Amino acid sequence: MDLKISISEVIIMMIVYGALFFYIMLSISSKKKTVLYIKSAFLLFLYVFISTMIWNFYKSEEEHMNSHSGLEPISFTSEATVMLVGFSIYSLVLLLLGVYWKRKKYSVNP
Repeated sequence: MDLKISISEVIIMMIVYGALFFYIMLSISSKKKTVLYIKSAFLLFLYVFISTMIWNFYKSEEEHMNSHSGLEPISFTSEATVMLVGFSIYSLVLLLLGVYWKRKKYSVNP
């Protein structure tokens, strides 16, 4: 038995997360330090929340299969780790792209 996640589920999750990430990052002006800290804290919370949900999804599926299949125990730790590494890279790319667009938006063109 193998856990199968379709590519469309991953793409939809990436689109929703990316849209929410860019909305928070680009729409709120960060002229004040307090707003910048609140925005950064919310983005960090969003990242940690989704990472936790990914890990819990894989671990709950592992526990369910091990307790109900009657076969030898399996582990989805490697799949969860790969998904979290991919999610972290995707978040880093979004962050760098958001910083680039924000600098481009506020740069002065002569």
